[in-house]
Amino acid sequence: MKRELLDVSDETVARAQGLVEQSSMGQWLGTKVTHEGGEQLYTLTFDEPHIGNPVIRALHGGVISAFMEYCATLEVLSRAPTDAKVRSISVHTSYLRGSRDQDFTVSVAVQRVGRRIAFVEARGWQGDREKTVASAQIALRMFEE
Repeated sequence: MKRELLDVSDETVARAQGLVEQSSMGQWLGTKVTHEGGEQLYTLTFDEPHIGNPVIRALHGGVISAFMEYCATLEVLSRAPTDAKVRSISVHTSYLRGSRDQDFTVSVAVQRVGRRIAFVEARGWQGDREKTVASAQIALRMFEE
């Protein structure tokens, strides 16, 4: 039996933002959730502690990967029709381009949601959406609350 997720709406965005406000990680990452063109977009607001290499002023790869995983989790939780919990099973991040010291935006595409596992793809960029900085394939284990 496959689970169905809710369509993206102002309500799902509000649910995602509410989850961010309850999360110290979400706050540290400066996470903002918006609704544009039928999808939820997640923005990591740049802050100095996010820098990995101070010489070239690039975002830390771990910050990028953790943020993309966090966005995938928010996407599934905010669109689940009932209260649920998720745990990461696997995260595979590909770094495609160097990052800079500026905000980082992520879009999340849910590939498939089964009874227990959700497969999600996240893609992140800075400035130009066509210039992907990193992409991630994430598997999440879903639990009923």
